[in-house]
Amino acid sequence: MAKLVWARTRDDEYNGRPTYEYAACSEDRQVEFFITWAYDAGFGFTAIRRDPEKPGTVEYLTPRYGIQWARTLTNCKAQCEKINERYQNGK
Repeated sequence: MAKLVWARTRDDEYNGRPTYEYAACSEDRQVEFFITWAYDAGFGFTAIRRDPEKPGTVEYLTPRYGIQWARTLTNCKAQCEKINERYQNGK
């Protein structure tokens, strides 16, 4: 199974402390995740799947093409791992 490879980039500052954006993709680069942070909602993620048969098209794996809020970074990463596992095993 293709594991997720995580990257962290500095985004901005909040109350004098740095904030970061997190992104991950499966090793085969077919499923991608983007984690964001909002001061009033905590962490949330967006998940997409790229169709190798249709280059340039994506399928959103989160509701309404948006962010699925999970409150904590740990919860976001755990949910992303579950989605990745599901898609690696053929849905």
